[in-house]
Amino acid sequence: MQSVETMTERILYWLSLNTQVRALAERLLERFAVTVGDLPASAAHHHAEPGGLYRHSLEVALKALEEFEGDIVMERRSDGSVDSFRSSHNRPRWQYATFIAALCHDLGKLFELEVRGKGERWCPLDEPYAEFGRRTKTPVASWRPDRQHGAHAYVSGFLMHHVLTRQDIAFMGLPRVLHVGSCLAEAHSKESASALSQMVSRGDQASVEQAQPAIAVQPDSKVGYLLQTFQELIASGEMGINGPGAQVYVEGDKAAVVVPISIAMARDRLAAKQIVLPPNINLYNLLRSARLVDADQTGRSVRQIKLQGRQGPISLSALIFPTDKVVPKQILATLSPTHFEIETEPAPQATPVVEG
Repeated sequence: MQSVETMTERILYWLSLNTQVRALAERLLERFAVTVGDLPASAAHHHAEPGGLYRHSLEVALKALEEFEGDIVMERRSDGSVDSFRSSHNRPRWQYATFIAALCHDLGKLFELEVRGKGERWCPLDEPYAEFGRRTKTPVASWRPDRQHGAHAYVSGFLMHHVLTRQDIAFMGLPRVLHVGSCLAEAHSKESASALSQMVSRGDQASVEQAQPAIAVQPDSKVGYLLQTFQELIASGEMGINGPGAQVYVEGDKAAVVVPISIAMARDRLAAKQIVLPPNINLYNLLRSARLVDADQTGRSVRQIKLQGRQGPISLSALIFPTDKVVPKQILATLSPTHFEIETEPAPQATPVVEG
């Protein structure tokens, strides 16, 4: 698990191509930290520890920025054609707006907390939580029993005055400011209106799943969908197993699933169901956090395996799952025996951070 300091550095790294954006982001993160203080993100679900809301918010912001890096918001002229100049000019503004929307997506949860100290009850509209804490010394927080699941998304915007300044608004411009508002309301929706809102939603889900491995393996999670799809593809014969050029090799209780080809096959199958998997690096991290794949000593989920091919030994990149997670039981008895070895050292060109 990354430290808050490491995540902050990585967020500022993504925003550092524009020095004005980085400077704005540094000050905004300070204001956000004061606004949420050491409050939790949930009662007993995810990030329920002190400081959980701040950590969760950083995780979502970082994941949204990582995904944004591969996209560009295309702006169009009145006739519908792409305006390449404006698209390039406004890219840092869209990036900053997406960062803000992701960071602040759970601000509305502050309304769901009952906080008292020295006979006072905290009102999130009036002052940031950290200021109330400094004044009352030992505030006590509890979750309101009448809170409604998901309702906080609609009131997050009410607290943006603690986070945004006139400089932030002036830099983004009205279209991006309006975008932040819509993202805050749509971030928890399964069918968000905008692509960037969906980006925030995916970052939110990834952070939750990473925090609680048990959530990651539920049938309706992205990891759950992936495992179901592997089983479907193997059962239908579309994904080869223990044969020449196969995508899966099973030996005992370990199943080596060759990547990235197997992930691409699962993506295609799920896309037909309108289910989008996170980027590979995020997906691998989710699988590792859910303890579904073996990782090497550097923390890499993607391993190198060696096995005997038709013309001699071959080396492949693979994820190592427990066999029962990806292979239907009825298939096991029909498999030809095979043998593969898992390299104990990472490949020379590999790093513990980036996984393809």
